[in-house]
Amino acid sequence: MNKFKLLGAAVAVQLALLPSAFAAVNGDLALGGFVRANYSLVDYSDSSKDKGGDAAFDAFAVTFDGKIDDIGISVDYRFASGFNYIKRGYGYYDFNDNTQLQLGIVKVPFGKEGFLSNSYWFSTNYYLGFEDNYDTGAKLVWNKDNWHLDFAFIKGAEYGNDTTERYGADIIGAHEEMNQVNARAVYTIPMNDGHLKLGASVEAGQLYFSEAGSEFDGKDDSRYAYATHADLQLGAWNFQAQVTNYKYNTIDGADTLTVGVVGAAYDIAAEAYGYNFNVARAFDMGWGTITVYNDYGLVTPEGKGQDDSMQNVTGVSISRGPIFTYIDYIIGDNMTFAGGPGVGLDNDNTDNESRLNINFGFYF
Repeated sequence: MNKFKLLGAAVAVQLALLPSAFAAVNGDLALGGFVRANYSLVDYSDSSKDKGGDAAFDAFAVTFDGKIDDIGISVDYRFASGFNYIKRGYGYYDFNDNTQLQLGIVKVPFGKEGFLSNSYWFSTNYYLGFEDNYDTGAKLVWNKDNWHLDFAFIKGAEYGNDTTERYGADIIGAHEEMNQVNARAVYTIPMNDGHLKLGASVEAGQLYFSEAGSEFDGKDDSRYAYATHADLQLGAWNFQAQVTNYKYNTIDGADTLTVGVVGAAYDIAAEAYGYNFNVARAFDMGWGTITVYNDYGLVTPEGKGQDDSMQNVTGVSISRGPIFTYIDYIIGDNMTFAGGPGVGLDNDNTDNESRLNINFGFYF
């Protein structure tokens, strides 16, 4: 993957942090989606600066949510420039008001519920595969009083390890994720004009190795990750914090692995800690809502000779009816899609790189 293709793929990498309220009620079926365009001005690309930035089609999505009798369905399928992919696609059954079983391409329960970010650009965890990731398996969701619990068995990624055309970041190439279990617990503490959510997550699975001619071909090894997070809502203010640790025990001794996401490929450190802290303030303007935010992420790898990766996103989102716009200024140091070769890699160039990104979407 050359540098320019990698940079171009970043335009399509993000999801809509839309107010997706397409819930099924009384057996109704709801159809929704969005169409988005994107503008970016990249300071480390001479062609981008010469042209005054690049504007292009981002993505078109169709969502389908609802119930037929007692069986529910939830689907999100997206069309980007040159390829298309599924984000989520699962059936579900409500045993009662507290318990739901999901089967299909489900959201992996790890880290903060929802998003560990306020921007179009996501957090550092997204690029490692630990934010808003969807894979194939089964998930049990339980809610009661102040508790929210998730348990999941993930058989594997939504697509094979031979393609980068996918929504969430997954390991590709010689290594392949399989047979993964997840558990997450979140406790909500009500507060005056807000709440505090405290949570912890664990993830464990296998890592299959396939490379013809290798002594390790057909063998597997283990991997794990865990995280603790806090989400504080005080009136119009929101604060998010998370600490993450992950490790891939590669049977071939590799200290990096290849990740594929939305048409791009890059390498990440096989073992690292992640630290994220976000702050946001919403303003009700009468005609809509403006939210100002700053999302900060740091990845510190454990491999010898590997360097830290940092990403800071300062931005504003503007919501009015079906229109949702993100204006983000991204600064990265040794960070993929922000001038770096990957995440947590050995990199002699430690200068900060930046880009301005504006995403305009119409949601229906």
